[in-house]
Amino acid sequence: MCYHVSSSLDSDRLKSVLKKKVVLNAGKYVPGHHFHGFSKPYLPVISTLKPEALDFFRWMLIPGWVKTEKDFKSNTLNATCEDLFEKPSYRSYWKNRCLIAVSGFFEPHQVAGQKSSQTYYVRPKEGEILTLGGIFSVWQGMPTFSIITVPASPLLEEVHNEKKRMPLILDGDNAAAWLLPDLSREEMTNLMIPYPEDSKLEAFRVMDGVLNTRMDTNIPEVTVAVKG
Repeated sequence: MCYHVSSSLDSDRLKSVLKKKVVLNAGKYVPGHHFHGFSKPYLPVISTLKPEALDFFRWMLIPGWVKTEKDFKSNTLNATCEDLFEKPSYRSYWKNRCLIAVSGFFEPHQVAGQKSSQTYYVRPKEGEILTLGGIFSVWQGMPTFSIITVPASPLLEEVHNEKKRMPLILDGDNAAAWLLPDLSREEMTNLMIPYPEDSKLEAFRVMDGVLNTRMDTNIPEVTVAVKG
């Protein structure tokens, strides 16, 4: 699953890379080398709400029927493509689509005979961002989102070799289609597939402890390749 990402570009650079003229709620965002979803950070988003704008939504979708956040115990950091249209937390929001702009994401890699997993970082070979597919809910005036996960591509099967999942990566025409307001459920389903362009990605092992939420790994070294 995708619980750990890097988003190191500031709002001005994101605006330039994503070719957006409007930036909303930039004050809610601080760039970082490592964010984990359980801290519920604000991340850069383009959504069907205002597709012409770069905005910043909070990670962890809260459904509209939730009265108080402290009473909502479900983990909605990720929405699996298989459950998206049926699970109560998500099924009302499939038309609320968004793209989450990240520098890359982290996944665990299990080594035979070892209890602890290694951590790999996945990023684009060229360019500064990946755009991940998500859905969102505006809860009590606050936009919140989930990252959609799909079965792993061949590259991610090797990296995330236990769960064999990956975040939905969308680019080019697929990213543009994701934000169309009249996209049908069938058309949306056809977009929720393993990333077909593995050659555009690179994955490498990084420092241990990245996936331990009790450690502060929001440091530049967290995305630097290590040997072994």
